[in-house]
Amino acid sequence: MSSISVLGQDKLEQEVRVRAQQVPLEARKWLKDAFESVRKPKWYKEFSELDYSFEAKFKLKGRFHSVEFDSLGNVLDVEIEIEWESLSEEVKANLTLHFEGTLRRFKLEKIQIQYSGLPGDLEDFFDEEETDGVLIQFEIEYQAEDQSEVIRIWEGTFSSDGKFLTHRRIIVRELFNLSF
Repeated sequence: MSSISVLGQDKLEQEVRVRAQQVPLEARKWLKDAFESVRKPKWYKEFSELDYSFEAKFKLKGRFHSVEFDSLGNVLDVEIEIEWESLSEEVKANLTLHFEGTLRRFKLEKIQIQYSGLPGDLEDFFDEEETDGVLIQFEIEYQAEDQSEVIRIWEGTFSSDGKFLTHRRIIVRELFNLSF
């Protein structure tokens, strides 16, 4: 039995919906070139502890997509939500080995395939399925008990063959509701 030895920093983010005009032109142009059939993506400004980025979200061919851009409009990555059943047997085996070998209790919440690379390489990948220069990984959100047996939400990154790379705890901001 192995243990999780790589502890990434916590992930604390907040998203705010924005109009397309508030997003850098570079990001809007790249999205239109790479995903020509997407007409009205939903745009968000995502704040983290240190900076902010922009994210376009849309549904294409029955799958949820999100494309993240830095504050200047340069593409960072593309994530597409996928189902467990669509993973290869090798990826499923490696993920199962990791989760069952390191955690007592866990529940997978969301699986995304993540594509990153230079803007031109990513655009070629989505236009022509050319994989040169594109890094493919998996990002998985899951609930799991930590050492103190508290259930927490985590975001893990895994290689293209499903091997564990890193994880970080997701901090959920509590909403304050007033009751009258």
